[in-house]
Amino acid sequence: MQTIRRTSCWRGLVLSILAGFVCSAQAATALGELGQAEGRLQLAQITALLAGVYDNDPQRFYLEGMKRGKTAPPRLHLEIRKSAKMPNSFDVEERDGSEHAPIVRSGTLTLENDAKTRQVVMRLQVAMSATANSARCEWRWRKHLSAWVGEPTENCVGAAGSAGLGGKTLWLAEDALWLQSVGAPAAAAATAGIVDIVELGRANMHECFVAVQARGGEPQIFMGLKTHDRGGTFDIMTKEKLPRKFALTLRRGMWPSNSGNNLLELLTLTAREEGQPVQASSGWATPDSPRVGFGNEEELEAGRSINARCKRNR
Repeated sequence: MQTIRRTSCWRGLVLSILAGFVCSAQAATALGELGQAEGRLQLAQITALLAGVYDNDPQRFYLEGMKRGKTAPPRLHLEIRKSAKMPNSFDVEERDGSEHAPIVRSGTLTLENDAKTRQVVMRLQVAMSATANSARCEWRWRKHLSAWVGEPTENCVGAAGSAGLGGKTLWLAEDALWLQSVGAPAAAAATAGIVDIVELGRANMHECFVAVQARGGEPQIFMGLKTHDRGGTFDIMTKEKLPRKFALTLRRGMWPSNSGNNLLELLTLTAREEGQPVQASSGWATPDSPRVGFGNEEELEAGRSINARCKRNR
């Protein structure tokens, strides 16, 4: 078990950044033209930052822990991968749920400099489903403090109101991608008392190891288990006369504290046995730690003990 080396002002930073984003968006004026070199630099910076795996499970976990679970936006898992189809293009997959949920929207993002202003323009062409009509959307990017903001233009057709990127203002930073509802969807969220900003944390991929020991039996080893650290999960099933199923969750995000005394960001790994009211074991580390794990020396019910660790991929 690693020792916490620092506390985090993550929550305060997020709130202040988002407050600044909203104020800036309201006060934004028309942008002037960029020089050729500046336009090319901004295009390179945005494309270098865009690809990644994103999930808002930590946001939901925090709100639920703070007794505000009813205000949490639905879970969204997003993957953006560099595409070989054309320069500065990306393949996008969106799942309304965890990484195990089916893909409900997929498409292609393309970025280029506007011919006149040289501002970075991003276009999305996405098929909503196998039976629904395709949707498209367009954003114009600009720098704001340490993040990039992509504001949707009027060229959004069939995308507004979906749970994914389409029709939303995008805030892109090193460790997160925020989706902010605008217009009628934002008003509907406010009426329903739901947070209208989806905070998609950028995920790191991990490889995990689990060992389960049964009384009187050989240890059972599970290796090469892969997941992400924004609420990623995987299951293991023991090979015994009465098999048991364990679900493990890896999460990097704010730890809820209703007292306010323990608000800090943690990397946690938890194990829960199916059918049991309490978790089998857990471990935690600082959010920048490359690994996290636990060793449960005490036997679980029926003589079992469980050890696990996850290591971040380079």
